[in-house]
Amino acid sequence: MKLYKLGGLIAVLACLGILVYSYLSWQDKLQGAGLPDETASAETQNTETKNQNTENGSSSDNSVNEESLANMDEAVQELFLQKSSTGETLELLIAGSAALESGEPGYAERLKASLEDAYGDSVEVSIQAIDGTSYNLPEVDLSAGYDVVLLEPMTLMNNDRISIEDEREDVRDFAARMEAENPEAQLVLHAPQPIYGAGFYLAQVQALEEFANLYGYPYIEHWNAWPDTDDIALKEHLTDEAVPNSKGAETWASELSSYFIAD
Repeated sequence: MKLYKLGGLIAVLACLGILVYSYLSWQDKLQGAGLPDETASAETQNTETKNQNTENGSSSDNSVNEESLANMDEAVQELFLQKSSTGETLELLIAGSAALESGEPGYAERLKASLEDAYGDSVEVSIQAIDGTSYNLPEVDLSAGYDVVLLEPMTLMNNDRISIEDEREDVRDFAARMEAENPEAQLVLHAPQPIYGAGFYLAQVQALEEFANLYGYPYIEHWNAWPDTDDIALKEHLTDEAVPNSKGAETWASELSSYFIAD
């Protein structure tokens, strides 16, 4: 009888031991298998969310890198930054003689591509070429209210036709029309292409730079990147009609790009 009771007690204790062991084993498996999976899942989800936010941020970012503005005149820099801070697109116009289209492509298209590559949606670039002399500058349509206008004011076309004083007056009239459409607009000037054996044209270009300095217009000096006007190598940058070929267009565009996009 005593052996029977002892056997029963042992059996009960064995069952309890098995139950406790099974419960503890189940808890270990739950902690050892379930929780890491959940953690890994959460970490994966967080990573995907961060990546998505980064991608969304880059695609909708309308800001500009301030370091890229370093070569601009201060007033032009401030305009870029102002537009960037409000999330607006800066409207930029490239205007001048038909020389801006000369080359494959011309300097204007090359500059436009560089600006769009550097600033993306924060800058919208338009191009207008006109015929004639600076008397024809009123043909440039400024009704869009451009923020920045890069103007080549027909100085070469004015040679032997329009006086330096009249050209200056034409540029001032152009600036007045521009500011009437957008009082905060900035006019940036640059000379046309150099030509071989320039003669009096050299004095006209010098007068244009002096005029820009006198009236506070930003001015881009790009002639230093070309061969001198008495250097036969200059002809390698020009067609027989003395307008830029592709090599000349690249030289011109590179100097303009350096002003708007600092390395």
